[in-house]
Amino acid sequence: MAREPMPNMTGANMSADNPMRNLPPEAMKNLLKPDEEIAAMLVARLAAMSERELQMLDAVITPEVAQVLMKLLPELQELIAAVEGGGAQQAPQAQQTAPPMGALGGMG
Repeated sequence: MAREPMPNMTGANMSADNPMRNLPPEAMKNLLKPDEEIAAMLVARLAAMSERELQMLDAVITPEVAQVLMKLLPELQELIAAVEGGGAQQAPQAQQTAPPMGALGGMG
């Protein structure tokens, strides 16, 4: 399977003149809150992955990478807790639908 070339990410970094930096603290806090619908979608997508795909995720997602991914997708924190059997709010639902593999499991 041929890999698609990575898109040019030049200029994608957040700059000092980014309007998101001027958001009021409450708006920024809300922006960084996990979204239940996104969390449910992530669980469903993980459940649809094959054992091989989950093993590939395990191989490439280090704890350091997971920390960055959790900043991008705060929903991952609850998903990781669910995979590990933690007590996050989504854990009971996610444990029923998430595969019993360790993709993202050792990252919390």
